[in-house]
Amino acid sequence: MEAPVPASALIHSATLVSAGIFLLLRFTIIFENSSFLLNIIFLIGSLTAFYGGLTASFQTDCKRLLAYSTISHCGFLMVLFVTLQLEYVIIYLYIHGFFKAATFLSVGNIMRFAKTQDFRRMGFFYKYLPFDVHATFVGVLNLGGLPFSLGFYMKHLLIVALNTSNYLYFLNFFLCVGGALTGLFYSSRLYYNVFFDTKKAHKSIYTHVTNNNLNSIFYTNSGLSGILSIMCLNLVAYSIILYIIYIYILYNNFFIDINTYKFLNLRSFSRLFHDK
Repeated sequence: MEAPVPASALIHSATLVSAGIFLLLRFTIIFENSSFLLNIIFLIGSLTAFYGGLTASFQTDCKRLLAYSTISHCGFLMVLFVTLQLEYVIIYLYIHGFFKAATFLSVGNIMRFAKTQDFRRMGFFYKYLPFDVHATFVGVLNLGGLPFSLGFYMKHLLIVALNTSNYLYFLNFFLCVGGALTGLFYSSRLYYNVFFDTKKAHKSIYTHVTNNNLNSIFYTNSGLSGILSIMCLNLVAYSIILYIIYIYILYNNFFIDINTYKFLNLRSFSRLFHDK
């Protein structure tokens, strides 16, 4: 993870790590005709989701923690692919890129402020980085899959889409649930240690911020372009979520059956507006 933070936000969250999922989508015609291959992908995906989340839970390097969380989410994407609901895989793929990139940029501001990537040498930064507190909170909400966050809706969609007739269903189900729970743990651990734990950084880290900066509730360690990038990434991601929630409410079928999500099929979606 020696790359600069903007490069990490692009390569490690939205582009390079998604290549394997994209190939799965391109070769769907092969996989959908082989239940054996789908079972293998199902098992590998659930193991990856759990392994990535478990490993991230023991990291103290901010960038490594986020990188392993991306591995965990790629595992969830593989499991979602097994359901052959390809529209949902694409939505998860793109939206994950939005909120993970925003989280990377927010954590990059924190690392430049602390002059280290180890959150054991941070603490009590909420007073010194007001903007980054809120920007990072949006990211950890999604990573942890807390209710009414992007991660919550995507993981719920994944669970209700699983094929219960699969003979590995119970094993993979518990691995996915375990991966989701580890996401809650490592995201809250990162957020607490950086912003609310006791002051563990060198004294000069806290004293170099001027009183004029502290008087502003919008102070950040980033430039204007960085702030706008983070805000736009979060805005686009959550605009998509709000639209999906609107469709759920419109059809009065809230989180009950996988058929709820049929509206995301482009052909049926176009017919919906044509009928209206």
